[in-house]
Amino acid sequence: MSGQKMKLGCPEVAAVIDARHAKEPDGWRKNRLLAVKLAAKGKSTSAEIADLCGVARPHLFRWFKAVREGGLDALLQRGKPGPQEGTCRGVAAEVLAELEKKLKSNEFTTVVQAQRWLEQKDGIKRPYKTVWAWIKKLGGVLLVPRPSHSKKDPAAAEAFRNELGQRLEALEIPAGSKVKIWVMDEARFGLHTEMRRLWSIKGQRPVVTRQIKYEWDYLYGSLDVVSGQAHFCQFPSVNLEWDHEYLSDLTRVDSEAIHVVIRDQAGFHLRDGDSRLPSRVRIIDLPPYSPELNPCEQLWDIVKDDIGNRVFHTVEALRDATLPTLQRYWDDATAVLRLIGREWMLFQANATPKTQVSH
Repeated sequence: MSGQKMKLGCPEVAAVIDARHAKEPDGWRKNRLLAVKLAAKGKSTSAEIADLCGVARPHLFRWFKAVREGGLDALLQRGKPGPQEGTCRGVAAEVLAELEKKLKSNEFTTVVQAQRWLEQKDGIKRPYKTVWAWIKKLGGVLLVPRPSHSKKDPAAAEAFRNELGQRLEALEIPAGSKVKIWVMDEARFGLHTEMRRLWSIKGQRPVVTRQIKYEWDYLYGSLDVVSGQAHFCQFPSVNLEWDHEYLSDLTRVDSEAIHVVIRDQAGFHLRDGDSRLPSRVRIIDLPPYSPELNPCEQLWDIVKDDIGNRVFHTVEALRDATLPTLQRYWDDATAVLRLIGREWMLFQANATPKTQVSH
């Protein structure tokens, strides 16, 4: 009966159990020894012992039987060892390999989709919790994907990585010229609240005040690929005139250098050779729909994280809120270079001996 005090009935075990339990490190063995220790004292019911040890009562009775028949050594043996490291019980290795391949190709949005695929493909029907455990054991994590445009040409993006040095050569910058190489972009910020993920307490549903107000501001920015210098301007709009204004301001960073600007082909961007370009600016176009080639895209996400979930009543207040984030990159070239972090870009920028790349 569950109301009766549990009695182990093994005096030789009771004599050593306290010391054996204290000596054992935390784990399943110590938990079994605790159950035997409580039973040896005879002051607890089987239900109380099971509750303290976090196991079902039938497990207790099997453990006590093992102690009575074979002593503590029998108690601390497992007849069925657990799965080896990196394996999952109840599923074939080849099925796990297929599941891992699916995860690497980003084909599952939910665990339910993985459940459905396993059932349809291999007739394997398992609870949600089991499939979730398999996915976690394979290294699966839930991530927010980066969007890629349907018109993107991956071959063009790869060619750009390999041919940037040649494109710099094709600009025919006079030998011995001082050159600064920038990646440049602009981003729209506004009084419409940026909703971002945030840290909270487990079990609590965070609530954020959201303002819907369509008033916009534009942040232009450039990062020096070689030296880690950063340059930013805030403008009320994006068009060819503001583009000229920004590039003119960029040249004032070093009036003796030729400034090569790598950026996308937006319609409000001046092209290389346009007479409206400042005289010391040259342009290299990124392939269409390839924002991953431009480190500035990552910087805008950082700025949005820092101003996210906040309400700004004026554009001036919004601009002020972005300044601490931008200041980090103004002041710390190492932070800029970590953000750029593209070895191929630095290698290609230094591939030509014709010009002196500014450091």
